[in-house]
Amino acid sequence: MAAGLKASETDASYGLAEDLVSEVAVLIVGYRNSEDIVDCLTALSRATTSPGFDVFICENGGDDAYRRLLDALISEAGPCLPGQSLGIQIDGIAGRFTNIQRLVLRARSSNVWVACASDNLGYAGGINAWLRPLSAIPTWRAIWILNPDTQPTESALAALHERAESGRKAMVGSTILDSPDADHVRFRGGLSWQKLAARDVAIGLGELLNVSCNIAAVEDAMDSPSGASMYVTRWCIEQIGLMDESYFLFYEDMDWGLRARHLGLGYAAESIVVHKRGTTTGSGRASSSIPVLSVYLQHRNCVRFVRRHFPWSVPLRVAVSLMYALRFLLQGAPNNSRAAIEGLVAGLKGEMGRPKWHTEQVSG
Repeated sequence: MAAGLKASETDASYGLAEDLVSEVAVLIVGYRNSEDIVDCLTALSRATTSPGFDVFICENGGDDAYRRLLDALISEAGPCLPGQSLGIQIDGIAGRFTNIQRLVLRARSSNVWVACASDNLGYAGGINAWLRPLSAIPTWRAIWILNPDTQPTESALAALHERAESGRKAMVGSTILDSPDADHVRFRGGLSWQKLAARDVAIGLGELLNVSCNIAAVEDAMDSPSGASMYVTRWCIEQIGLMDESYFLFYEDMDWGLRARHLGLGYAAESIVVHKRGTTTGSGRASSSIPVLSVYLQHRNCVRFVRRHFPWSVPLRVAVSLMYALRFLLQGAPNNSRAAIEGLVAGLKGEMGRPKWHTEQVSG
């Protein structure tokens, strides 16, 4: 399990000053999807004035992607204005970033810190790379993790903040929709783990948006907020530690949520977030077009997850992965069928982190 959030973990704060970090730190991990991030920040620009927030972006896609992201954000139609360039030397833990630029949202006084990762750090690695220096800043009370391909409504953050404060919740999830005009729900709050099926399910999937729901029942069923919109209090992180980077991609959010469950998980029904699903990982595509890496890691990491939290169900998970492999094959996706089996085997062998065969370098 990752260590707790402690200021002593690093002497570097990337030049962050206490008066430059608001009550909520919005964390976004991107991978060569600047258009999504522009849309996300444009939506954030319309958020209610309280609580105040600043945005911290980790670009995992390398120098070229970092430059494209900056250009897109400060373009004439972009949501940001140029800010102060940080010409600083970064050592130690801070060496996970090679460049950092501070921008400002055009529509409000929120700072937008854009960092270029030294390599593809994965999802949890990108989150933790910002959380470590933020640990030295006392002003923020919570983080809001957003997928880059999300567009929150104006009151989405305010609703999350209110539920966390009024209910003393450690983590809070949103109502997730597939499109702005959707009348059916993709998630209510987040995920529930089906122990006898060894898989997670989306709470409220397919329910009508305008039908009232039992908030207490949703919160009782929740094992983790959806990683697309995950509001996490500072006191929660201080107790359970950072995200587990050994997953690299997929299941790190589920693992984190389950570790926080005993502290209280909440659902803010009025926090509406549109999620385009899988524009970074490809997980929202048809079977034959889902990237092999995504399939591999989903099945590898699920084995790791159940071995950690529900070890008795590992045989069940093996059976589930084999059924997925068969389904891929029947759907005309033999490469993904093979990836599911190879991911399963890798999980049983205990493989962690970025797969050795995924050697694409992103720092150039």
